[in-house]
Amino acid sequence: MYLRIRLITLLVFAAMSSSPAVAQVLSGSELFELMSERVALQNETLVDFRHDLHQHPEISGAEQRTAGLIADYLIELGFEVRSGVGGHGVVAVLKGALPGPMVGFRADMDAVRSNTYDPVEFRSLSPGVRHICGHDVHTTIGIGLAEGFAAAREHLAGSVMLIFQPAEERGTGAKAMLADGAFSDVVPDAVFAVHTAPYEVGQVATVSGGMMAGRASFTVRISGDGDLEAAAQIVRNAISEVGNHSPQLAGQVAPEGFIMVRVFPSRRSGLAVVVTGQIMTAGRRDRDLAKTGASAVMDALQLDDVDLVLDYDERFMEGVTNDHELVELANEGITTYLPEMDIQTVRGAVPMFSEDFGSFQALAPGVMYFLGVSNAEKGTVGMPHSPDYVADDASILAGTRAMLAAMLARMLAN
Repeated sequence: MYLRIRLITLLVFAAMSSSPAVAQVLSGSELFELMSERVALQNETLVDFRHDLHQHPEISGAEQRTAGLIADYLIELGFEVRSGVGGHGVVAVLKGALPGPMVGFRADMDAVRSNTYDPVEFRSLSPGVRHICGHDVHTTIGIGLAEGFAAAREHLAGSVMLIFQPAEERGTGAKAMLADGAFSDVVPDAVFAVHTAPYEVGQVATVSGGMMAGRASFTVRISGDGDLEAAAQIVRNAISEVGNHSPQLAGQVAPEGFIMVRVFPSRRSGLAVVVTGQIMTAGRRDRDLAKTGASAVMDALQLDDVDLVLDYDERFMEGVTNDHELVELANEGITTYLPEMDIQTVRGAVPMFSEDFGSFQALAPGVMYFLGVSNAEKGTVGMPHSPDYVADDASILAGTRAMLAAMLARMLAN
């Protein structure tokens, strides 16, 4: 249904623009109105698109169907599309008629394993897999942005890059796309993203600086003639101590000075026992403290007839760190073009949630917004990864318009 409706709309717009294209400079308000109207016209199509993704979720590394739908959609809108980037990643570029900056938007595509009941009418048709983190919403907002910017192409000063990323839940997708040349042709002047959150529809939230915790990963290989299982337990306890001095605020927010440690069950690997885990930190200083602490713990452990080898990846998953100037500029754009949108301030870094969007932010100034998807009147709450997670469809139009406003503000600021 959504494809049929969209094709009809495309024919209407083609008829409207059948005269020779002449680049015309429009004001920011005029551009936003043009794009916003297109997205509103396509709202039913976008909701259907989201429902289709929700009914056919794909886990990290298996996003083939999702990526195919995205690529087909964007090609029809006139985007230059590269598929298969870093797995099933899609990178699409739309060049405006006038010179200007390249502004990007990243949407993650993967779902998660879940056997809990899906409480929506368009529930998952794939047993044991659900979109309970909102990536179906993120992806649909990316499609909505494509619709909006395509409508304004003949008046657009600059270019748009849409990045549809696989394997975010595994923490490997962003790095894989970058290693496979996602930014090989051009590095965006700015990049944006959203993540669903339990704010109400009509609200977004962000903060300058650290917004989501970074993660380091560690592996301790234990070998020798001693009691390896007993040594593994000692290692587990010792590594856990690294974070015991810090706030343990699962599901809330944490200030600078935050370190949280998760140690996973040990496992056998040949003649050795292996202990693995992750250390979540809120800032660069905390990351250094965590690495120093883990190394010091290993150096201090003197166990009879046992050898310990620590492998530490301090940048396993980059924390989300928002660019100060870009936050101010984007918020101003949203306030100017979409005054009804309620912008909240995130207070502190979320300790238990991480995001590999930070890998893109390491190369280009970037801002992530939490997007409100809850609906108090309906009694639904969009807390990611919770069993009763529900993202209201109205968040698609709200999120698309908010990102159109933020991205447009950056394009016009050049």
